Amino acid sequence: MHFITAMSFIAIALHSPLQEGYSTEWNKKSILNTDRRVEFPGVVLEPGTYVIRLKESGEKRSVVEIRNQDETQMLATVLAIPDHRQRPDDNSEFVYFNAATGQPQPVRTWFYSGDLIGLEFVYPKARAKEIAKANDDHVMASNSSSEDAVIVAMTANGKEVVIDEPRPTSTARQKSTPGANQTGCSPE
Repeated sequence: MHFITAMSFIAIALHSPLQEGYSTEWNKKSILNTDRRVEFPGVVLEPGTYVIRLKESGEKRSVVEIRNQDETQMLATVLAIPDHRQRPDDNSEFVYFNAATGQPQPVRTWFYSGDLIGLEFVYPKARAKEIAKANDDHVMASNSSSEDAVIVAMTANGKEVVIDEPRPTSTARQKSTPGANQTGCSPE
């Protein structure tokens, strides 16, 4: 009996470290250590350690959480869309836009360890326009942080190119064709 109890204890002890690696993969939990100020849409982080993780994942857009080091405070919830890279990396990678001296460096994309598809962050349109102009590049933008907002690529010259529009909601009621009377009653 003691042998079975001991074996069960060993199995549980060996299984727990394996679970930790698996449990963070679904939310892509990553640690961001920064020695400078960095910017995510709507929030500037001071130098320090932060936890970045996926809250909701979708084919065309996702929601990312930014938390403090011990995960007791939610600092921001931001919208992101898929981005691609050529080669996977063994570590999580954060790609940045350039920033003027003394300004926080905007985070462009987050790639989870080993993934070819990452998440490009969607900035408010006014801020995206500034970043795009300063970098002579496009920046993903929207005027709303809701998941059903229109997302555009803001170009360096301020032009907006629609990247993703939400699907129109359909209702149970169908439109009648002009002149058709579906009830058989004459119009009043």
